[in-house]
Amino acid sequence: MSPILHFYVRPSGHEGAASGHTRRKLQGKLPELQGVETELCYNVNWTAEVLPSAEEMKKLMWLFGCPLLPGDVAQESWLLLSSSDLLLEVGPRLNFSTPSSTNIVSVCHAAGLEAVDRVETTRRYRLSVWP
Repeated sequence: MSPILHFYVRPSGHEGAASGHTRRKLQGKLPELQGVETELCYNVNWTAEVLPSAEEMKKLMWLFGCPLLPGDVAQESWLLLSSSDLLLEVGPRLNFSTPSSTNIVSVCHAAGLEAVDRVETTRRYRLSVWP
């Protein structure tokens, strides 16, 4: 079975406004909600027999990052959870390959990353609530 590699993208400045909007919408239904943080996660299906080399990892991190924000991609989540937080991950069904996956895979292949055969993007939400 092919491993799924996860690349987490740190929220940028414009996502703060989106998180505020999401928080205001959710507080009507969940009054104990204190805050919302988000991040993107690129879920990469890696088909090679071995895990990516350091050079391949460098390419993947570069492809999923923003050139104006160096260091914004990590293999560990940026969202630090406490015991009262709720983590939600929203994305496509795993049995359906999206058009964006097809495009991202084409870019990966052009960069010499032939072992990538699917990349699905999900948005992760950390909901902070009163304990």
